[in-house]
Amino acid sequence: MSAPAPAESPYERLLDLVDRLASDPDLPINADTERTLEQITIEALADHSIDRELHLRDVVRWLVALVHGHRAVRVSHPEVDGDEEIALMRVLITRWLHPARRDA
Repeated sequence: MSAPAPAESPYERLLDLVDRLASDPDLPINADTERTLEQITIEALADHSIDRELHLRDVVRWLVALVHGHRAVRVSHPEVDGDEEIALMRVLITRWLHPARRDA
C-alpha cells in the first residue's frame, strides 16, 4: 500500500489556480475568484511560502492583473505557445512572491 500523496501547499494551490484561470479564458474572474485567491494567499503568507512583507490585497490584485495580461497576450499573439507563456508567468510570480533570501 502506498502512502497518501502529501497535500498541496497553499503556494502550489495558488499557482494552480492562476494556471487554470490563465489557461481557460472562459473561467470568470470575479469577486468569488478574488476571494478564493485571497484565502489561498492568506494561507501562503501564514506558512511563509510567500514574502510576508507583501500586502494581501496587492498580491491578489496583481495576480488577477497577470492573468488578464496573459489572456490578452494569447489573443494579440496567437503564435506564442500558451504553455510556454504560463511557464514564464509562473517564473515571474515565483520570483515576485518568494521570500527574500537572507545572508547567514
